[in-house]
Amino acid sequence: MASFGRYDVLDKLGEGAMGVVWRARDRNLSRVVALKMLSTELGDEDELHQRFHREAEAIGRLSHPNIVSVYDLGESEGRVYMAMELLEGEDLRSLIETQANVALAERVRILLDICAGVGYAHSRGVIHRDIKPANIMVTAEGRVKLLDFGLARVATRETITRRGVILGTPDYMSPEQAMGKPVDHRTDVFSSGAVFYEFLTQQKPFKGKTLHSVLYQIISEPPDALLTLNPEVPARLALIVHRMLQKSADKRYQSMDDVARDLRLLLPTLRRRGAAAATGSPDEVRARVREALTRGRVHLEASRFGQARAEIREALVLEPDNEEAAEMLWRADRALRPKAPERLRDAESLARVDNLLGKAAMGKPDEEARRAIAALALIAPDDPRLTDLLRERAGRG
Repeated sequence: MASFGRYDVLDKLGEGAMGVVWRARDRNLSRVVALKMLSTELGDEDELHQRFHREAEAIGRLSHPNIVSVYDLGESEGRVYMAMELLEGEDLRSLIETQANVALAERVRILLDICAGVGYAHSRGVIHRDIKPANIMVTAEGRVKLLDFGLARVATRETITRRGVILGTPDYMSPEQAMGKPVDHRTDVFSSGAVFYEFLTQQKPFKGKTLHSVLYQIISEPPDALLTLNPEVPARLALIVHRMLQKSADKRYQSMDDVARDLRLLLPTLRRRGAAAATGSPDEVRARVREALTRGRVHLEASRFGQARAEIREALVLEPDNEEAAEMLWRADRALRPKAPERLRDAESLARVDNLLGKAAMGKPDEEARRAIAALALIAPDDPRLTDLLRERAGRG
């Protein structure tokens, strides 16, 4: 057993460009910690050590359930170190590589926890700059913990060039970060979007055989449409991720709190969908749909549009292709929101609306048309073209 300052080093937990992480015992407090030492490859310049200390002190002031706790920081035997909370669990990289069977609602809950931790740090003036699956731990209790907060700032572009090493993972860098431009908290929004994309599709948004090809894609090329890689993802969730991955920081979500707000709107529906899929025979599901639509019609006739909307959405969770439910939802949304919702101003959403309308208008195959109408009723219930289409199909049927 080796000693390092007040710590007994037990075994190695991991190693990266920034340094080595050890499992160690704090003799003063009799607890086991994760001990991170700054890599010797980064040199021993005073400026680098001072930058590490400044960032570590900022992280030490963060106290949030979704951010790893920092217990101690300092320098011993000529090496800068940080002692952190020791976590047991799996990082997101492992969950992705093993293609772990994680329900969609649970994935969204994990994404919400990431938003909470990153958003809190931003509110305290700390930017992560190196968000990636390996820096996101899901503990044995299911809690998300973000690691290495703010440490990427220690690695300046000059350090990378001078040392000839790559600090951080380029696959998740924002365009401004890849170009070496000044960054603000919106760089973390982009990087989180890249992580979300991979967590939902099992594929990185920017793929290349070389560092230069990856960076070129990040700067110049959009990722493949998320829905083409995983059609099971709701269109609204795909739109959230693609908005996070906008090349221009001004066109992205402007805060992780805004991302969380839109994710939260999806979570109840996803949870109900998961519960419906897990229980109930086909006959039971159909009976529940009929009951939900009956209650929805009563609320519609009484102009209780909010309550009607909730009942109709419940029916669509159980039976997404139900045309009657789609039309009723459109009527309820039309009454609640006379003007087109803001999300339809998004170019990608408009393109998806046009695509769905085109499929439905062709009417072949009929099953695909019904799915298109039901999906469109959820994405764009206020689109006037939907009314005409539904009336036309009602007249035919």
